[in-house]
Amino acid sequence: MTMMAMKRLSCLAMLLASTVLWATPSLAADAPAARKRREPPPAVIPSEEVAAAQRMYDQHNYQNAVIQAKIALNKNERFTPAMLVMARAYFKMGKNEWVKTLGDMMKNAGASEAERSDIYQMLAFMEVDKKNTPGAIELFRKAAEARPDNSILWNNLGAQYLVVKNYREATPVLERSVQLQPTFTKAHMNLGSAYRGSKQFERALAEYKQALAIFPRYADVVFNLGILYLDADKMPNMDATAKLNTAITYLDQYKKMVAGAGQAVPPEADAYIKEAQDGILKEQKRIERQKKQEERDRQRATKKAADDAKKAAAPGAAPTPGVVPTPAPATVPGPAPGYPQAPAYPPAPGYPPPDYPVAPRQPAPAPRQP
Repeated sequence: MTMMAMKRLSCLAMLLASTVLWATPSLAADAPAARKRREPPPAVIPSEEVAAAQRMYDQHNYQNAVIQAKIALNKNERFTPAMLVMARAYFKMGKNEWVKTLGDMMKNAGASEAERSDIYQMLAFMEVDKKNTPGAIELFRKAAEARPDNSILWNNLGAQYLVVKNYREATPVLERSVQLQPTFTKAHMNLGSAYRGSKQFERALAEYKQALAIFPRYADVVFNLGILYLDADKMPNMDATAKLNTAITYLDQYKKMVAGAGQAVPPEADAYIKEAQDGILKEQKRIERQKKQEERDRQRATKKAADDAKKAAAPGAAPTPGVVPTPAPATVPGPAPGYPQAPAYPPAPGYPPPDYPVAPRQPAPAPRQP
């Protein structure tokens, strides 16, 4: 190999060496930027398991609904739809503490407004069972505000206001319920009761009639109609007796509807019928007393008129204020000349002269004692 060839090889070797020495640090510096960051795997959506849990719930198989919901949560522990089905199943099973626990878990897992509304509603019914009406009202309000387009939630809130006879708060809530769902029979009935409680009787009647137009066999509405006619001070085109008889008619109809459905008739129905019957008797006695009083007043007026007439007709009697004096009779010409005059008979006191005989007035009967 010539000297020139050896120099070319040496230069090539130096060039390769310098290239390697320059490239290696550069690759080492760029390595972190080139490496891809590891992302967590996408969350599993256990839709099939939740659907199975919901089917079990719909079939009232609450224990298996819980099992299926747990399978779903094992795949995704933050999947709130599975928690909600489980909470509903526990609620039906009466395990209220688990409902509260799942409610807290759902809140921490970012449950939707609709899901939280369902939890609030279950918690509210738990307060209803404990007779804690103020607590139930607060939770039903939260449920309705979380889902303001849900007519059932507003009706449930209004029903609790009716329990505590807070008709002022119940009225707008129940009006909203029937606006959202005009065919919601129970909401119409509850709104009628709110109107009845605030003495808006004609508006109450309209709501009850609307409820029956939607569901003619709704026994509770018939019962409330009976109470309306019993409570109302007056109803259009009805006297008190007709109003109370209408109440009895509705209450009797309610009893027949309940008995026909194979249910026990509540004792309140007979109690209200008895109250209406007693009211009719009282009204009849009141009418009799009024008639007797009117008869006594008429007899007194007749006697007074007769007495005033006697006083006005007496000779020299001063005119009685307010009584028109009787005009004096016309003068009768005397007998013709040449005939003896008839003996003069003095007129009876207080009566016209004998030339104009009239039947004497009968004295007014003495007033009857009450």
